[in-house]
Amino acid sequence: MKITRVEAIPLAATFEQIYGGLDRVPAHMLFPSANFANVGAPRTGQYTCLVRIGTDEGLVGVGEAYGLRDPRVSAAIVEHVLAPVLIGRDPLRTEALWQAMFAIGAFHTEGYHTQAVAGVDIALWDLKGKALGQPISVLLGGPLRDSLWCYASPVTLCDPDTAQECAREFLAKGFGAVKVKVGGTLSNDVDRVAAVREVIGSTMPLLLDVNAALDARGAIALARAVEPYGCYWLEEPVPPEDLAGMAHVRRSVNLPIATGEQSSSIYTFRDHLRAEAADVFMPNVTKAGGISECQRISTLVHAENLKMAPHGVGSGIGLAATLQWCAAMPNFLIYEYNQLLNPLRHDILKTPMVFQDGHLRVPPGSGLGIEINWEEVDRFKMMPTPAGAAHAAR
Repeated sequence: MKITRVEAIPLAATFEQIYGGLDRVPAHMLFPSANFANVGAPRTGQYTCLVRIGTDEGLVGVGEAYGLRDPRVSAAIVEHVLAPVLIGRDPLRTEALWQAMFAIGAFHTEGYHTQAVAGVDIALWDLKGKALGQPISVLLGGPLRDSLWCYASPVTLCDPDTAQECAREFLAKGFGAVKVKVGGTLSNDVDRVAAVREVIGSTMPLLLDVNAALDARGAIALARAVEPYGCYWLEEPVPPEDLAGMAHVRRSVNLPIATGEQSSSIYTFRDHLRAEAADVFMPNVTKAGGISECQRISTLVHAENLKMAPHGVGSGIGLAATLQWCAAMPNFLIYEYNQLLNPLRHDILKTPMVFQDGHLRVPPGSGLGIEINWEEVDRFKMMPTPAGAAHAAR
């Protein structure tokens, strides 16, 4: 079997379209977290890049490359940098192909290149599972669980009343853990945390996400201020590149530290482990090199007897890839089931994901275990990159 076609499909579900005008979009949707609010750059919608790989035997694999802020960047890398490396090669050789894609981007091992590799890698694993008639979780060694414990994300940077309304919605959906965005004004953060704790009760896990908006001093002050509310972890208290600052926070507070959603390679996670900067690691499979690289990352973290709690922003394809990967992961802790309005998460799937009693079910079918509604995909397609056409065998 040989790869004959590699196609990248950038998608956008803009809030302007969803709400019928940008002026109608609630402020907490445009600025859901500190990394948007602090720079005054609104989040204008949901974006991702689908990857579709075809073969001479008619099999097709589908993957996802992380799309913020513009999925056309990932699409251009897939079609113009990675596709020439893949055409004509055996798609079942996932490790060999991953190493080839990594090597061609040797000077860009973080960021967009690794995101593009992730999309291709997920598509190759989907294709391999379909070819062998097995779910990806079986190919990774066999599932340890058939569903994943999830937390609802997020209660945005909003006022206490809105925070409580959001928390009640999460409880009504069946969630048993909730994440709250912090990293703004300390008093506002504390008020928001207190408001959510009042709604969810004293025992439910309440997670905090700073989105790298603070320095070490500010993060320590925040952690100490919310001690009465029994929080579960403090995520990205400082920029992930500030290993010394994060390690200082970890040593100074009584909260586990989580990080990793911005990191794209095993080397960055190695550096965090060496610096003893965090307790919980949360790569996004559509950003950190796909299933192949994330397998290596989870093994590395497992060797330090630490936990994984993957980041959960993206479409239904990335969601399915994470479920398959985590099903076979020994050191899995909890998964971020993002609840921000996102048609790309569910509308492009023919069958919705099954969520019950705070858990997401791992799709049982071969490969990713999902079917794509391509008519819905077409509805969200962005204008192509200038070259536009997919590489194909001639």
